[in-house]
Amino acid sequence: MFRTITSFLIIEHDPMLYEDAKQMVEYIGQALKQTSREATILLYATALDPHLQTMTGMADRVFCFYEGQPRGRTKANTRMQESQATLEPFS
Repeated sequence: MFRTITSFLIIEHDPMLYEDAKQMVEYIGQALKQTSREATILLYATALDPHLQTMTGMADRVFCFYEGQPRGRTKANTRMQESQATLEPFS
């Protein structure tokens, strides 16, 4: 009998970390993509910012959950939804 072990990695996104090191966004995005081959990653963020948008652009699959109704569609949200499989917001 085979036993599968599933790992979960939970990360809180803080855009302030990239203020002085913008080049780190791509390195972290690539590291998360590589890690996602062996673990499920939950990247928590309060909003979609340019740094997070860059990281999600590298992802194979992204699911977005919104608390309440989103206020409106931004260009970033529209681009992300067109290029990746997303789960529509729900209340």
